[in-house]
Amino acid sequence: MTQLDACNLNFLVEGSSILENVSLSVSSGEWLGIAGLNGSGKSTLLKCMAGLLIPSSGQMSMDGQPYSQVDHIHRKLSIMSQRTDVLTAMSVLDLVRLGRYPHLPSWSFSLSTIDHERVEYALDFTGLNDFRHRQVNTLSGGERQRAFLALSLAQDGSVLLFDEPTNHLDLVAQIQILSLLRRLADQGKIVVSVLHDLNQLSKYCSRLALLRDGGLVAEGAMDHVFTSPNLKLTFGLDIDVVQSHDRLCAII
Repeated sequence: MTQLDACNLNFLVEGSSILENVSLSVSSGEWLGIAGLNGSGKSTLLKCMAGLLIPSSGQMSMDGQPYSQVDHIHRKLSIMSQRTDVLTAMSVLDLVRLGRYPHLPSWSFSLSTIDHERVEYALDFTGLNDFRHRQVNTLSGGERQRAFLALSLAQDGSVLLFDEPTNHLDLVAQIQILSLLRRLADQGKIVVSVLHDLNQLSKYCSRLALLRDGGLVAEGAMDHVFTSPNLKLTFGLDIDVVQSHDRLCAII
């Protein structure tokens, strides 16, 4: 079991507060969705959780240890940002192989048998076996997103973080990506993602963090946080939450 904790995170930029006293937890097998208006601090929170930003105060910890004390923390955290338009003039196979570089000794750039196995697993899991020799920049949006998901998966970290993984994708590609992430959570990974679609959040995520102006409106299990009052506080809209079959749905 792995547990990720954010404790009283604050992040300041030139005196302006981007995050303010944000605390939350997520454990193995859970998918935490982060939602809020543009500029509410979602991407900043995700980058702090990924270890890419150091909070002005407060700390991130894994299994009770601050990130700075966790051995090889860079091997255990993998983030896929909104920018997937770089490193695309290479084959899918070469892109996915990059996920293994955090595991290589400083004196070697040769992949071991285990490294190759993890790459093959990532290609197979994301359904990209037949695309391995295609250049990434020739893929459709959904295929490209799966290639970058395979890159994250090849790293074999226990925590996978995604900033708007369905951005600019059609409905079919969105469902494909979200279904893959749900499978990863079901297999015991921690999945954390920024998502804008409320009904996708309620369908796929098990936990939810709602942000407004850098602070938490609410955080916790989906059925406790995904409520009309919380969504109204977060988005400033009258949003009804209804039970539809086995899940909650938002109606504006």
